[in-house]
Order: sequence, then C-alpha cells, then structure tokens
Amino acid sequence: MVNVYLNWATIWGLLLMALWVPALVVSLRRFDVLMDRDQPRESLQGLGLLWLLVTLAGRCIAIPLVGSIMFFQGWRLDPLLQFAFALLVWGTIVESIPSIRADHRALQQRSAEDGEQSSRQRALERRLRDRAWPWSFAHAVLPFAGIYYAITRRTITPLLWDVVARFVMSLITSGVLLILQLLSDGETVNWIPVPVFLMLLIVNVFAGLLPVKAAIRRTQADARRRLEAHG
Repeated sequence: MVNVYLNWATIWGLLLMALWVPALVVSLRRFDVLMDRDQPRESLQGLGLLWLLVTLAGRCIAIPLVGSIMFFQGWRLDPLLQFAFALLVWGTIVESIPSIRADHRALQQRSAEDGEQSSRQRALERRLRDRAWPWSFAHAVLPFAGIYYAITRRTITPLLWDVVARFVMSLITSGVLLILQLLSDGETVNWIPVPVFLMLLIVNVFAGLLPVKAAIRRTQADARRRLEAHG
C-alpha cells in the first residue's frame, strides 16, 4: 500500500531526493576521474577503493532509497519517530554538503585543465583512457551511469547494448516464471525457490556486464581510429 501525506517525513524525503541530484552528478564525475588509466593504481587499492565504493553506494543508492521510503511510507511513523528521522536526515545533509562541494571544486579544476580541447576530441581521448570492467559494473549498479557515459563519451553503443541485454534477460525471466506456472498445474505461483530467485535477480542485475564491456572495447577501437585519422 502506498500513501502520501504532507508531514515532516515526506518533507525530509523530498529534501533527500533533492540532495541526491548533485550528489549523483558529482559521484559519477568522481568515479569517471578515478577510472582513468592515467590515475595511479594506489588510489584504487586498499582503503581508497573501499572508501570509493562506500561513498558511491551512499550517494547514488542509499540516499534516493531512504528518501523514497520516507516520502511514500513516512505516514506510518508517529510524530516522535518523525522527529528522530528529521534529525538523522538533517545530520546527513549537513555532513554530505561539504564533501560534495570539495569533490566538485576538485573536478572543476580538472575540467579547466582540459578546457583547451574540443568536446569531440576530449570524448575520444576519454574513451581510450577508460577501464572497461569498472565501467561495465557501473552500468549495472549505478543509477544513470550509462546515460552519463553516453553523454561524456559521445557514444550510445554501451548504453544500447546494456538495454538490449536487459530486455533479453527479462524475456528469459518471464519464460522461467511461465514454466513454473505450468509446473504448478495452472495454479498461481505465489512463491519462487530461493536459489532460482537469487539466480534470476543476480543475472538480471548483471545481464549487460559482458555486452557493455564488449561495447566499450568497440568504442575504444573506434576512438583510436578517429584520433589516428585526425592526427
């Protein structure tokens, strides 16, 4: 059941969703910089990599998830719990804004250094410096990562292959559910075996992993040809 009432919980949920927009953009840009082949490997090892993953999960996934739950289900909370959640949300916003601003300033300095290049040349060079596997996982789990990649690299190929792979996997999933329906003698299937459910969930999430990796390799080869032709 979904109910929406105007109370403190829904207001704080909207504020979290508003915070998510700049947090998502800055996090994707930060991920973009760190996945550059020119970056030292030390920044992607040990605690540095762990902190990056925690930050990405918090900014890109946890913030909109908590915000949507508070917006749609906050009416279930009594006033005292709404006040407690308000304090938690306020603390999250206060703690997040300085780190988001710091990342934004660092990224602005990097953008100023690349300002002399044309947008097309910059996009082609970015393709060549991309790490294929991290970006493949980003397409799978980070919201709007595929759209960000398509805009900044000026290519829709990885995003298109990801969509096609997910669509094919959704058809396969529907087929599996239909088979379970038939095996149940026509009765409505209200349960799915746990191993089957977990397998379908994982495969649906990572369905585009290999196709996206192949598409990124393809776009890198295309970028190399174009740069050599204009070089």
